[in-house]
Amino acid sequence: MARATLIAVPIGLVIVVPALFLGAVCLVPLEQAPGIQEMLSILPPKLEGYTAQQGLFDLLTNTLFSLFFLMIPLMASAVSASCIFVGEKERSTIETLLLTPLKVRQIFRAKLACCLFLSFVTTAIAFGAFTIVVSVGDIMLGIPFFLNWSWLVIILFLAPGLMVFGAVFMVFEFNRINSRLESFQTIAYVALPFLLLYIAPFTGLFRVNASVLLVVSAIVWLCDLFLWIIDIRTFLPEKFLEQSLED
Repeated sequence: MARATLIAVPIGLVIVVPALFLGAVCLVPLEQAPGIQEMLSILPPKLEGYTAQQGLFDLLTNTLFSLFFLMIPLMASAVSASCIFVGEKERSTIETLLLTPLKVRQIFRAKLACCLFLSFVTTAIAFGAFTIVVSVGDIMLGIPFFLNWSWLVIILFLAPGLMVFGAVFMVFEFNRINSRLESFQTIAYVALPFLLLYIAPFTGLFRVNASVLLVVSAIVWLCDLFLWIIDIRTFLPEKFLEQSLED
């Protein structure tokens, strides 16, 4: 299940969905579509000369597609951490960790490093595929390459922060969750604030730009540090051995 999730979700979010939107933007006449002008009013003033197709694809690239992309590092790290941490408890194999000569903190760091490495590889491959799809759209519609300051902040700061967050949050929930299904449901609730962040521009409340994303990135990294400190103090496999012996 975890392997299928790590493969199917990125393919759907960064290849299939953007390709479908690109096809719709190119084939459907948008000039007379209801509400299209109101949606294009969200674009920055420097893009006012864009056609409806160009403006809509640029808007999708910098709002909806970036949201889809950010779900990948969060999902990948959470799913891998769920299998590596929660899966040990679910399969009752965590006791074997105590037979190794490693200290608890070394075990914790090794497991966390595995989660982050898998998430990094998944995210990097997904971004490469996404770049190809969106670049094809940019060429077809005659607009500049999509990589801007906002995307640089996403790639360099926000996406890595979400990788760490997904993993350390799963470890934080390690004591409360008994199955991987529960952990998948939990991480879905964690993703809600990011959904609201990208829905807000469509309401006209504010625009998500590089400055806003930098602030969000800083908040995410602070949360990562806070959860890391808690996790490294509360990750105690010994107590699960005691519980299993009592049972």
